[in-house]
Amino acid sequence: MKFSVVLVNYNSWPYTLRCIASLYGMRYEDFEVVLVDNDQVAVPEIPYPVRLIRNPENVGFARACNQGMIASDGEYVALINNDTLLEGDFFESLERFFDENPRAGVAGTRVVDDGGNLQLTARKELGFASGVLGRTSLLTRLFPKNPLVRRLFPAAEKLTGPTVVDWVSGTCMIVRRRALEEIGLLDERFFMYFEDADLCRRVREAGWLVYYLPQIEVLHHSAASTYGKPRYIWYLHKSAFLYHRKYGPHGPLGLYSLLVLLGLSWRAIVKLGALLIEKHK
Repeated sequence: MKFSVVLVNYNSWPYTLRCIASLYGMRYEDFEVVLVDNDQVAVPEIPYPVRLIRNPENVGFARACNQGMIASDGEYVALINNDTLLEGDFFESLERFFDENPRAGVAGTRVVDDGGNLQLTARKELGFASGVLGRTSLLTRLFPKNPLVRRLFPAAEKLTGPTVVDWVSGTCMIVRRRALEEIGLLDERFFMYFEDADLCRRVREAGWLVYYLPQIEVLHHSAASTYGKPRYIWYLHKSAFLYHRKYGPHGPLGLYSLLVLLGLSWRAIVKLGALLIEKHK
């Protein structure tokens, strides 16, 4: 088996079914779909072959992905958000890329939203500047061509071919199984968010390369199952702090970590406030 596609469903069956249909619509044959269901509603009819794993509760994205990867057999594992659509020669292009780049451990594709707008899914390693200047921050959206934005988010550049980066988003992330066997699966302490950054970092530390592939495009319906839900703002900032605790400097007496915690807490409060204002308009 060449490719194993691992999908996680939670509260978004219509998107999941469309994603599966798009996979089989490409007429590529050497792949399988492993679907991990974190939902408790009845499973609708799935008119395509899938290996279904059902959890009695929402165990989180990282753990569900690990369940799917363990159950899969492919030489390459494609972790793809269930709210994406794929088309064209997606698999053939990936196969050629990995054959031509034996040191590639992870690859991520170009991702666009419903309106054709580019999502900044390739990044430099996390630091203070990238923590403040997130890919969806107001500054990034207002000044997408700013030199700092383009340095922190390589996807913002007009790239024409495979480019080595630090981190690609788990929206569409393809991992060589040999690399996974060497470094291990996703860190399940990340319920969701930052598990992709962590995996890419461990891949790089093991001597593999992480690539961004602008020539392969995927359509993404952002946050189909999480948009507007306060607990996912909590998960995001909790995972950001966990990532800092795992890799960042803590400072004397943990002072730097305390400052990071306070900064992330304030950022979460601001985002929650903005969400409440939007809901009451």
